[in-house]
Amino acid sequence: MQKKYVIFDFDGVIADTEERNKEYMERALSSFGIALTPQDKILLIGRSDNVVLKDILKRGTEPVSMERYLQKRKEIGNSYEDGTIKPMPGLLSFLARLKKRGIRLAIGSSTSARLILAALDLMGLLSYFDVIVCGDMCDHSKPHPEIYQKTICYLHADPAACVIVEDSEVGIQAGLAAGAEVLAYCGAGYGREGILRQDVSKAQMQLNSYEEAGEDFLERLLQ
Repeated sequence: MQKKYVIFDFDGVIADTEERNKEYMERALSSFGIALTPQDKILLIGRSDNVVLKDILKRGTEPVSMERYLQKRKEIGNSYEDGTIKPMPGLLSFLARLKKRGIRLAIGSSTSARLILAALDLMGLLSYFDVIVCGDMCDHSKPHPEIYQKTICYLHADPAACVIVEDSEVGIQAGLAAGAEVLAYCGAGYGREGILRQDVSKAQMQLNSYEEAGEDFLERLLQ
């Protein structure tokens, strides 16, 4: 089926936030005597923090409630509002070319709506997207397909007419379970090499950089 909708994850797809997010998280956790392990970092990619954090917080030198941790995070700050956030290289041109073809665009992210909307506003990207669905609007986090199911529903779209752009294994699982085709974006810093590289083999297509996405690529993506 001809594709008419493209749905983007945010972290690692719209902006390269994953490493900066981990820095803020590590600063907050260290105040409770907790260090993130490499396995922790892998598990946190593409998921809502709270899903993984409950177990991590049990490792504190004293009991740490989610409320205490979230208060500490609020005090320290975040990568979505600190003024450092930038779109992925080539993203603006990629979005503009999709819009020119009449493609409707959306975001389906596990991150909270307040942070996603703040980041999109700072980057001047809000007007590109017809629908935005975030983690605090859903009962289930990825790899459950709810975020993408809701996004597709709000677009009034057939799942088979949708492409989902994801960077994480759990996100790819969610997109496929929602009935869409999935493009694995591998351009985020952590995704290019090292232990945090994700298994994106189940996605139908892969892209290393938006700057590499020529017209031939768009034709194949949307066919």
